[in-house]
Amino acid sequence: DDDDDDDGAEPARKYDMPLWCSVTSGTVGGTCAVLVGYPFETVKVRLQTGTTKALFRHLFAGVSAPLLTVTPQWAIMYGAYYSAQRWLDSQNLYDFGPAGRGAVSGAICGLSVSLCAVPVDVVKINAQKMHCSAWDACRRLLSARGPGFVLHGAFATALHLTLSQAAFFAAYETVLSRWSAADAGTPEYAPAVAGGVAGVLEWSLFMSTDTVKTRVQASDVRLSYFSAWRSVLAAEGPRGLYRGYLPVILRAVPVNASSFFVIELANDRIRRWREERSAAAAAMTLRPRGDADLS
Repeated sequence: DDDDDDDGAEPARKYDMPLWCSVTSGTVGGTCAVLVGYPFETVKVRLQTGTTKALFRHLFAGVSAPLLTVTPQWAIMYGAYYSAQRWLDSQNLYDFGPAGRGAVSGAICGLSVSLCAVPVDVVKINAQKMHCSAWDACRRLLSARGPGFVLHGAFATALHLTLSQAAFFAAYETVLSRWSAADAGTPEYAPAVAGGVAGVLEWSLFMSTDTVKTRVQASDVRLSYFSAWRSVLAAEGPRGLYRGYLPVILRAVPVNASSFFVIELANDRIRRWREERSAAAAAMTLRPRGDADLS
């Protein structure tokens, strides 16, 4: 019946948008995420690296690095995610279900965005650790490590983002699909709830890989990924992998709730605008030529 057709077509409609749409909505949502979550992120990094002196001072140290790269980073992220969803749709892989489609698309977008995230994270983490600006951190890193610092922790970042974004979007799509399947329809606040739930799940599962990534990128000496794992476990045990968990969870709900509410709201407005333009163009095309002659 019609409902079955709508269920199959929904992913196609939702993600069938040009790149500029994902760039626009991603930039707006990414800026919101950075501004809301950065103080929590700073506390997390300092707890993970053991630099707890003046823990709550200069909470926006290094914020210019992620703000300046919001557009390319989130454009890559959502461009890859939407492209992966459209590819899955073109292959008729509906059997994956919302969780499977979200996990596959999330893993692809996480791996893609890691290419842009590595230098940003290196500068941001060291600025937060040293209580300095992003520019000062960049200058110090260049002096101490040379130009190669921009790739420090590339493997750790790629692995963490691939796993964490797979978990995040699997949960996000699952929560949204439960609402869309209900007779009452999807409320406007659904993306906020789905984003909050997905953020808590993501960090609960993969806080450990983020801690190791942070240790690698904040280290004053060249530290391999597996050496970082061993050093954390030897010094603090498994609990050391979850240092900073409380600020992460306090951050996850407002950041993901606000950013995904804004992203979906922007997407909805863009989608409606495009549909109105298409309808107006179609009406002009179908308008009888005689009407134009009489006017």
